[in-house]
Amino acid sequence: MNKDKMFSYHKWATLACLEHVQTFGKELYQKEGINSFASIQATLEHVIGVEKLWLLRMSGISKPAFEHFDVETIDKAIEAFMLLYAEMELFFASLSQHQWQETLDYQNMLGDDFSTTREEMLFTFVNHASYHRGQITSFLRQFGKEGATLDYIYYQKQNR
Repeated sequence: MNKDKMFSYHKWATLACLEHVQTFGKELYQKEGINSFASIQATLEHVIGVEKLWLLRMSGISKPAFEHFDVETIDKAIEAFMLLYAEMELFFASLSQHQWQETLDYQNMLGDDFSTTREEMLFTFVNHASYHRGQITSFLRQFGKEGATLDYIYYQKQNR
C-alpha cells in the first residue's frame, strides 16, 4: 500500500472513531472502564502524544519529549488530531522517496535504541493507533454501546 493511502486511511479511521464516540456524549468519553488506560479520553491522550513522538522522530529528533495535548472533551480531541494530521501531511509532502527510505536512529520512551526508515515509522504508528481504536471499541462495548466499523474495506468503499 502506498504511504499516502495508508495515512489517509489512518486519518479516516481515527476521525470516524472520534466522531462515533462523540455521539455518546462527555460522560461516556470520560467514564472509567477496564482496559490499558482508564478511559477513552486517557487512551486518546496517549495515542495523540505517541503520534506526535513519531512525527518528531521522522523529523530527525532522536529522543523527543512526550507532548500532552488538551483532549479534555471529544471536541478538543478531534481538533487536536486534525491539527496534528495537517502538520503531518505538510511534512510528509515535503519528503522525497529517498527520504522516506532513509534510516533514522532514535530511542523509544524506555530508552531502547532503534534504527528505522520513515516508511516503517509510518506503518508503526498507523498500526499502533489501530490497536488503540480497538480498545476504544472495547470500552464502548463495556458501556453497552456499539463500536464503529473502521476496517480498511469500509474506508476503501467510501473513498474510491
